Amino acid sequence: MKKRARMIFLVIIVLAVILIVKKKIELATAPVVGKQPLLVSVFYSQRRDLSVFRDYLAVVEPINKASVSTRIAAEVKDVFVDEGDEVKEGGLLAKLDDRDINAKIESAKAGLVSAKENFDYWQKEYERDEALFKAGAISEEEFDRAKVAFAKGKAALSSAEKRIDELSAQLDYLQIKSPYDGIVSKRFVDPGDMAMPGRPLFLIEDRSRLKLCFDVPQEDVGIVKKGGAVYFSVNGKEFSATITNVFPSLDNGRMVRVEVYVDPIPDLKTGEYVKLKVLTARKQDVIVVPESSIVRQDGKRPYVFIVEKGRLKVFPVITGIKSKGFVEVRNLPEGVAVVKNQYLSWTRLSDGEAVKIRNKR
Repeated sequence: MKKRARMIFLVIIVLAVILIVKKKIELATAPVVGKQPLLVSVFYSQRRDLSVFRDYLAVVEPINKASVSTRIAAEVKDVFVDEGDEVKEGGLLAKLDDRDINAKIESAKAGLVSAKENFDYWQKEYERDEALFKAGAISEEEFDRAKVAFAKGKAALSSAEKRIDELSAQLDYLQIKSPYDGIVSKRFVDPGDMAMPGRPLFLIEDRSRLKLCFDVPQEDVGIVKKGGAVYFSVNGKEFSATITNVFPSLDNGRMVRVEVYVDPIPDLKTGEYVKLKVLTARKQDVIVVPESSIVRQDGKRPYVFIVEKGRLKVFPVITGIKSKGFVEVRNLPEGVAVVKNQYLSWTRLSDGEAVKIRNKR
């Protein structure tokens, strides 16, 4: 039984071999059918202007901003403005309690009167003794005593006058005024509060111009420069400006602060964030191809597939700047048919392969 099964198995193997050999003979003797050319889409290299932009996020700041505080401690007596109010340079924002300073001024004025009377007395004594000394009626020692007394009286008068000036300045410090034309963006005090030196009472913003401020990483410092063009939009309306300041030093985060000054724009508020496009490079009338057409392989020069006389040809390229899906090619003539590759589709292409252009012009 087993012997019979082995015989059947051998017969099947022999028949299979015969069929394979027969099929190979048929294929070998069959007429050869020509391979159909590969259908490809191309882009004809053309001249364009290319602009390269870098995107950043800027915050809107006023051209000037002041935190207004007092120089001396005193109780807040009156507040004359609120948040959102417009103020003029020197305009009164608040008034602090001046009773203590006024009392000191009255006392100083009394001291000034006394010092003036003392000075007048010793001035007359000095003038009299000077005349007597010149006439030889008194000694030099007696005249020196008169000079010393007169000098002391003069110093006391000067000190009393200086004290009045100092107290008057302190009285003026109790009048809290705006440093420039602007808007009260923050109010931190009410009547009855205690104002202390260094503690802000108001925040005043000068919005006659605005600053769009953003940080640039260290690697971008070489391409973001003072005077460079900037583009942004507010409520769908496009605006352009130029970079005003690029700070000279990096901060702890290896970033550089950049400022763009602009005139006031309706609906553009301080503290708001704005997307900016900074022009970093621009070239006019250069030959371009789609960036996706460039084949890049490690250790090899980038190349494209071009179509010449119905066949593919590998063409090494020298590339330049890139923008919006296109790349500058410096060694390619205008009007050359460049294969429009999709991702990794170049792996199905080979130099010298027959092709047919799908989108002939």
